Amino acid sequence: MRSSEFSRLHPFTLFMFFAILAGAGAFVIQPVFIALSLCGAACFALRLCGRAVLKKAPLLLIPLFLAGGINVLFNHRGVTVLAKLPSGNAVTLEALIYGLLAGCMLCGAMIWFYCFGKLFTSDRLMCLTGRFFPALTVIISMTVRFIPLFVRRFREISEAQSQLGFGYREGSIPKRLRNLARIFSILISRSLEDSITAADSMRSRGYGLSGRSSFNMFRYSLRDAVLTVIISVLGGYVIFCEIKGVNSFTCYPRITFAQTDLMSVIQFSAFGLLCFLPVIFELTEDHKWRSQLSEI
Repeated sequence: MRSSEFSRLHPFTLFMFFAILAGAGAFVIQPVFIALSLCGAACFALRLCGRAVLKKAPLLLIPLFLAGGINVLFNHRGVTVLAKLPSGNAVTLEALIYGLLAGCMLCGAMIWFYCFGKLFTSDRLMCLTGRFFPALTVIISMTVRFIPLFVRRFREISEAQSQLGFGYREGSIPKRLRNLARIFSILISRSLEDSITAADSMRSRGYGLSGRSSFNMFRYSLRDAVLTVIISVLGGYVIFCEIKGVNSFTCYPRITFAQTDLMSVIQFSAFGLLCFLPVIFELTEDHKWRSQLSEI
């Protein structure tokens, strides 16, 4: 992941952004909302990971086609008939569009969760919830760390065993199974040893004792407070408009949009600003940095 100024914000500010974004419209089936969410998420992911994220882009086609195909096959509402299935059920334009919109919404949500996973590391999780749910936080952070560590160790052990002639991709099927069981036995033994070492280390450092304090490297600054207020105002207005039914969209029986007025335009603008807030923040900080360098 690239160095990101947005990732240096306080964990509470980051959590507020993703929580309000999800509640304000990341899971709302409305064409403009979906387009803004998808574009904002894609721009932020490219900003965080560069071209490496493009390699994972084809995976987004899976929920897109699944949602569109499943909705067409099982949902036959709508007045615009495109074709007839062998069962006699109709394939309607409204069902197709609704399925594609749902798939695009899922794609946008997946990209936002990808960005959330890149930004919200275990130390940020500990800072945010460590004081309130210490045991649960430790379990979650250790689990999140254990999964990639388990995969990495499996690769290391399998490569070492293949050099000794015990690779699980060589020989007959029974031999491969025996070699694979051997690799897993080594992996489990190593993981158990590390867990015992971690438990002894935690016990020696006083984990579980009453009156223990918590430590984190994050400080809530004025910049965090300003961004929290901006995020809350934008998200609050979008949610208020959704409750009022502004910019409502329906696919059945016909595709209908709510009448566009000043309130709906402001809602679209607020949600768009919320989606592109990380990229705007990054570009603003880059401009400040270049200005400071030019003055030296």
